[in-house]
Amino acid sequence: MKAFSLYFFIAILALSVQAVLFKGTKPDFVFILVFSYSLRYGQLKGMAYGALTGLMIDFASGFILGPNIISKAFTGYVVASVRQKVFQWNVIINTVMIVVFSIIDIFLVYVCLETFTNISFVNMSLKTSIIQVIYTTLISLLFYSVLNPERDNVLSFK
Repeated sequence: MKAFSLYFFIAILALSVQAVLFKGTKPDFVFILVFSYSLRYGQLKGMAYGALTGLMIDFASGFILGPNIISKAFTGYVVASVRQKVFQWNVIINTVMIVVFSIIDIFLVYVCLETFTNISFVNMSLKTSIIQVIYTTLISLLFYSVLNPERDNVLSFK
């Protein structure tokens, strides 16, 4: 429970920093935390953490509840199942998985918004999404040593 509380507090802090320091396209700090938490603590806890942080993002956006809940919970669940099937986890695999799941996360949010609202993303430029994936990947590389699931560190309470 201590780990969940710490990660939740860091998610609130990350969402605040993301909102204050970045304008326009921004890296998804919360996605990186969900990714890390699910790698470290498994599918069900990762899914619960993803859903809770997704709810927090949806509340902060003030628009519609659901898109980020679904995308972050999906990420939390599937990342842990992929981790169980990979024998050796390293920075290259981590980076590839961040890119893949970041794209899936953005796609799920777009699909939910397209389905449940009258917002259409047909005419939207892919440039914004690509830049967000690049930013998120670069930030995850900066924090890899802290968030590495193979290493015992400050954010590990096993």
